[in-house]
Formats: sequence, structure tokens, C-alpha cells
Amino acid sequence: MSKERLLLVGAGGFGRVVSELARQSFDCAFVDDGVEVGTIICDIPVIGQTADLHNLFAEYKNLVIVIGNNSVRERIYNVAKRIGYNFPNLISSSAYISSYAKLGWGCVILNNAVIQNGSCVGNGVLLNPGVEVHHDCSIGDYDLIYTNSVVRTNANVGKCVRIGSNVTICNNVVVPDGADVPDCTAVHPEVIE
Repeated sequence: MSKERLLLVGAGGFGRVVSELARQSFDCAFVDDGVEVGTIICDIPVIGQTADLHNLFAEYKNLVIVIGNNSVRERIYNVAKRIGYNFPNLISSSAYISSYAKLGWGCVILNNAVIQNGSCVGNGVLLNPGVEVHHDCSIGDYDLIYTNSVVRTNANVGKCVRIGSNVTICNNVVVPDGADVPDCTAVHPEVIE
């Protein structure tokens, strides 16, 4: 039985990592504005640039954006939505997502990530290995959370937020839209303004 086709937008380091997960369920191709069409990356062809998304829709109905820049990811998803693409979630088999959590579309959930009961993760979110989203949290659309970071109970992380590695967002903290939280930080309510 043949697999459904999936475009991975972004053939850089994160795209290569995600391609290993994506290939388990999909027949993949890359789209990247900085790589020559015809290049093969991790046995996956680069078949176009983002300007080609309209033309590629005839053969590829599924798309996931694996670019770390949140605003670029949001912009491309908006274009792809207008075209009509579907945005599956790519979830590692070692990740845990509570059946009482909500997960948007186009998310990448890597190894050993955890989303607990009552939490809501938005659309186009990238969670790296070991990320923990504790119960009753809100993670905004197009967020990127790096390795081994923890979002604690009742925290509210805004849209297009970048959280570095080994960060703790403490209980009840509100992280504003567009914030960039540096690596190895503990964010208490009085730290974010």
C-alpha cells in the first residue's frame, strides 16, 4: 500500500531531523527557497520553492512547515491554507499526549515530549525532544520550544514565542506574544512583563 505524500517546507537541520519521523508515515519531498531543486537530502528530493506551492498542490495535499523562524512559519502556513493544503501532525512514538489535551494542526512533537491533561497546544507548534507541557497550560500558535524545557501548570504562552533549551516557565506565568526566552532560564511571574 502506498503512503500519502507530504511536503516538508524547510530542508535545513530541523527539517532533516523531522524528515526521519515523517518518512515513517508519508512519502516525503522537501520545498526550500535556499536549496537547488533536484538536490537530494537524506534520501528525500527537493522539488521546489515556496513560490511553487500552488503548482505542487496537484500532487501533494499534505504539508508541514519545519522552519524554526516562527513568523516565517506562520506566513507560509497562511499561504498554504489559502491553497487548501492539509496539515497533519507529526508525533514521535515516544511522545505522550493526554487524550484530554487539545492539539492543533501542523504540529511536530519529537521524542519524549509530553503534553498533559487539560493543556492546549496551538497550530504549527514545534516541540523538541524532552519538552514537558504540564496540565492546564496554553501554548500559542506557531510557538517553538527547544529541548528539555518545561511549561508548568496553568502557564499561558502567547503566539509566535521562542523558548530556548532547558527553560522552566513557572506556574501561572503569562508569556506575551513574540517573546524570545533564552536558554537555561527560569521564568517567574515577575520576570515577564
